[in-house]
Amino acid sequence: MLNTSEFDIKKDPILQLLAIQLMLFLAFQMLAFIGLLWKGPEGLLIKTEVVQWFALPYNASSLIWKPWTIVTSILAHEGFFHFLFNGLFLFFIGRMYLMLVDSISIFPLFFAAGLGGNILSWTLMQSPGMQSYMGTGMLLGSSGALLGLMVALARIQPELPIRLFLFGQVKLKFVALAYLVLNILMLGSASNLGGTLAHLGGAAVGLWYGWKRSQGTDPFRVFYRKRAESHLQVSFRKPISDEAFLSQKQKQQATLDELLEKVHRKGLSSLSKSERKLLDEYSKNS
Repeated sequence: MLNTSEFDIKKDPILQLLAIQLMLFLAFQMLAFIGLLWKGPEGLLIKTEVVQWFALPYNASSLIWKPWTIVTSILAHEGFFHFLFNGLFLFFIGRMYLMLVDSISIFPLFFAAGLGGNILSWTLMQSPGMQSYMGTGMLLGSSGALLGLMVALARIQPELPIRLFLFGQVKLKFVALAYLVLNILMLGSASNLGGTLAHLGGAAVGLWYGWKRSQGTDPFRVFYRKRAESHLQVSFRKPISDEAFLSQKQKQQATLDELLEKVHRKGLSSLSKSERKLLDEYSKNS
C-alpha cells in the first residue's frame, strides 16, 4: 500500500508535474462546463479555443504566433482518459525512477524527451503527403516525455521487474521494447501518426540519456549543477582515516547492492518503508 506521508510535493518532481497537468486539465474542464451553461453545446468551443493556445500546431504559420506551445503541449491534456492514463504512467514510472536513479534529473529528462518528440513529429508532419492530412491538426499530451522517461530507466535498470495485469512479472526492458515495437508498427497508419512520431522521438532521447548514464556520465548535469551545489552544507567534523572512509563506503555499497537485488527479484513493493527511504537517500547522493 502507498503511504501518503512519504509524498512531499515541495520536494517531489513527479508530484509537481502531476499537479501542473491536473490544474491545466481541470481548467479546461471548467471552461467546457461554463460554456455549456452559457451557450449549450456550442459553448464547448470556448474550451477548444483555449486548448489551442497550449497545443502545438502542425501549421507552420500558426506556430510562428504561438512558439511557446512546443513546451506547453507537453503538459496539457484535453481528453479525460488521455489525462488519466498518462497521469498513472507518470506516477508509477516516475516513482521507480526516483528510487532507482535520482530526483534531480527528472525535469530535464522529462522536458528534453517531450521536446525531442515534438520536434520529430512536427518536422516529419511537414512532409508533402501530410499537408492535406494534418490540416489544422495539433499535438497535445505528455506521452513522448513519458516514453522517454521509461526507456531511460529501462536502459539504466533493464532487469527491473514490473508487475503487469494478466502478464504477471515482466522485466522493464521487455516492457519498454514492447512499447517501441507497438509504435513502430503503427507508423503505417494515418491514425494519430503525429502522436506516434512524438512517442518515438521521446523514446530516442530517453535511450540516449539512459545510455550516457549507464556509462557514468550525466549530460543534463549542467542544468542543475548550481542547484546541487547550493544544497551543500559546510560542517566541521573530526576527519576520519582513509581506511575508515573506505570501510564506510564499502558498507554503503553492500547495502545498496542488497536493496537493488531485492528489487530485481521481488519488485519495489517488496521493500519496507525504511528500505525505500534508504534507497531514496542513496539515489539522491549518487
